[in-house]
Amino acid sequence: MIGTKHLAAVGLIAVAFISPAKAIAPQEMKDRTAFIADRYLQIWSSSNVSPVEGVPYMYGRTVQFYGKPYSQADLQAEKRRAISQWPIRRYVHRPGTMRIDCNYASQKCAARSTIDFSVSNPSRGTRKIGSAKFDLGVSFAGPHPVILYEGGSSNKNRNL
Repeated sequence: MIGTKHLAAVGLIAVAFISPAKAIAPQEMKDRTAFIADRYLQIWSSSNVSPVEGVPYMYGRTVQFYGKPYSQADLQAEKRRAISQWPIRRYVHRPGTMRIDCNYASQKCAARSTIDFSVSNPSRGTRKIGSAKFDLGVSFAGPHPVILYEGGSSNKNRNL
């Protein structure tokens, strides 16, 4: 059963993704992609499981996740595993690094940035900090925006 906190977080996810995607101007596509990329990191920085519950709202039926195709169910399992490994998470776009490129004919945009992160698991006494390249692909072609792919690569990371 989903708790009140989880419903509120899922509701915040829905605000970014459920609004109609059809017939939007090029600048609005860019602005909405930047908002989705920013909100995405805020959601994944929460210390609860609401990001997993939001997968059906945020992602397409299949998604390229770090180079591999995932169904929504597979992606939810992967996200649960990541949350279990790193229950405390903080991800932020490094200021000035986000770039948005759009293909207006196909109604798709890509957000690319450098993110700074810190994750930890107090019960195991582990912590990792670093930066990474971050890529997020968003489609506006359907009834609401969906993430088509998520990827990136690690820069310098430190285990503490």
